[in-house]
Amino acid sequence: MLTLLSFPGDDRHASFSPFCLKAMCLLGMSGQDWEPSFTTDPSKMPYGRLPVLKTAEALIPDSGRIQVWLEGRGAGFDDALSEGEKAHSHALVRMVEEGLRYGLVHDRWVRDECWKVTRDQFFGALPVPLRGTIAGTARKRIRRMLDMQGTGQFSEADRLDRMARDLEAIRETLGNTDYLFGPAPSAADAAIVPVLDMIRTLPCATELRALVRDDERIGAYLDRASATLYPS
Repeated sequence: MLTLLSFPGDDRHASFSPFCLKAMCLLGMSGQDWEPSFTTDPSKMPYGRLPVLKTAEALIPDSGRIQVWLEGRGAGFDDALSEGEKAHSHALVRMVEEGLRYGLVHDRWVRDECWKVTRDQFFGALPVPLRGTIAGTARKRIRRMLDMQGTGQFSEADRLDRMARDLEAIRETLGNTDYLFGPAPSAADAAIVPVLDMIRTLPCATELRALVRDDERIGAYLDRASATLYPS
């Protein structure tokens, strides 16, 4: 049986990491037998982060590499897509993972009202004497990363404009279909749904959360896809 090493989550999201939840969705779609193993310390993992898929032969890091590994063993996530749709899917996933995801990270870690919940969710298992120091250090590191990446430097209006354009691309791709590329989920849904759903369920009211919550088409899509893709 395969083991997915993952950050923990809660009753709504099996992991607070959209990449870990993406890997869980892909594993479920692949038909492989697997089980999760939760940890909050990825320091000894390849790349120093999660998710990591533990197989009989090796540790496979990164949700994208996990997808490739599963496809090499017969998983046909995108078999129903045309070559043009596969290219479109690839571009959408990159847009969300390198765009909207940073909006999620910003609101979780930078906004004080969200940070209070994020801190307890991500670091609550640590001993009290260490919790504040480690959480504070991690928050400073995330702030620096967001500034270097660019999202942390934008004004709120500019950041929202960028995110709104990304959401529009998803909305137009979705059209009136159940999933992004037709009546059945594909790899793009496994990658995009966790990010959007985590934005939609941010623990405090933010402008980005409102953009997702106020979109009825995207909301219906997230309800449908999360019920289908998320592990029970």
